[in-house]
Amino acid sequence: MHQYHVMHYFRDYFFWQHQKNKTLVLKMNILFYASTFGADLWSFAQYLNRKPDVKMRVLLNDPDLYQKEGIAKLLPIDANLKKKSLKNSFLNSNGFKPDITIMDNTLPLRAPSPYGFMLWHGFGWKGPNDVKEFKWLHRSIKSTWGSAMIPNNNFRWQCFGPWDFKHRTEISGFHPENCRILGAASHDLLRSPLPKEQMQPFYPFDVVGRKTVLIAPTWHYGEVFAHWGNDKDLFEKLFNRLNEYNANIILRLHDSFRYDSSYIQFLHELVENHPHVYLKFKDKNPDNLLDMMVSDTLITNYSSIANLYYATGRPTIHIYPVKSEDEDFLWRKRTIVGIRKKAIDSVKYIWKLPPEEHGGLMAKNFEMLLKQVDQVLMNPDCCKKKSKDFLDKYMLGADGKNGDRIWESIQEMVST
Repeated sequence: MHQYHVMHYFRDYFFWQHQKNKTLVLKMNILFYASTFGADLWSFAQYLNRKPDVKMRVLLNDPDLYQKEGIAKLLPIDANLKKKSLKNSFLNSNGFKPDITIMDNTLPLRAPSPYGFMLWHGFGWKGPNDVKEFKWLHRSIKSTWGSAMIPNNNFRWQCFGPWDFKHRTEISGFHPENCRILGAASHDLLRSPLPKEQMQPFYPFDVVGRKTVLIAPTWHYGEVFAHWGNDKDLFEKLFNRLNEYNANIILRLHDSFRYDSSYIQFLHELVENHPHVYLKFKDKNPDNLLDMMVSDTLITNYSSIANLYYATGRPTIHIYPVKSEDEDFLWRKRTIVGIRKKAIDSVKYIWKLPPEEHGGLMAKNFEMLLKQVDQVLMNPDCCKKKSKDFLDKYMLGADGKNGDRIWESIQEMVST
């Protein structure tokens, strides 16, 4: 086992055990610099609500849009939300001087605080997340808080578990001194979802008396079912099968600007023909936590939302995203100037973790997908053991103590 892995795992463990009996009390101003204010970033901000000596400010793209989300009304956060801008990133207005900045995947142009802390936006399968791919990220960190490739007391990178620690230190290029094994903050909430009755006002269909299926694909492969046929035909067949179970559908996609206009039009036409389908785009409905809490099963083509959803204990169906791992396909990636499509000759290139390593079911063809839909809706406990095994192996078991670990790591960093 990696020597740094052992040393830092036990150091963090004993620090956390020590703090059970001795709680550090620090007055702290915390700035959240959000690419997307959701999932782990939002969950940790919600955790900090219980800390009376903590003041929070959140810089995000659209504060008004976030405030309209159901999660903001059901579990409000005591934080000052500001629109992300150069002015807000550079100036400490109204006497708010942050001690630490917490981010999900992008960094400000300059360091607004002495310390920087990365809560990465998902464990996921996609990679390779090597030094070459993270070149832009290392450059940004170096220009703000100093290089993360050497020991650096001003910067920390959160890891989801020992496997992630090993990958980040040996593949991604982060020095072990700068990494901490802390888990996923949103697991603490997803272990005990809110009652569906409380979430009902934020959905256009009956979520209490009917089952709800969340379909949340990643956008990198283009059309969801292109490797099996035509999205228009196969979505129709999938929706018809789910209708047989009287199930609601939340069709949750990434930002709308990542898709061609013709595909957007097709999706809207599809939803018009199915009244129990709720179409969401990340840039229009940024929160996904409520969707995870309210749904009874998840269908995804290996979006990192699955690793979070496992904590609910509810079943997940993973759509194998290509016909064959050695088949040519176009890999879509966001760049500064737009969407870049790169020809990939093997899907192994973009996986840091094999797709066979998952916490649910895996469909390699459409007929298998329909059979697995039957399975999860008739036997909702079918994936509990497998999801638990995955979490135990890769994500600290979703034991409900991740918020504590993250907070204690931040206190350790700032106090020393």
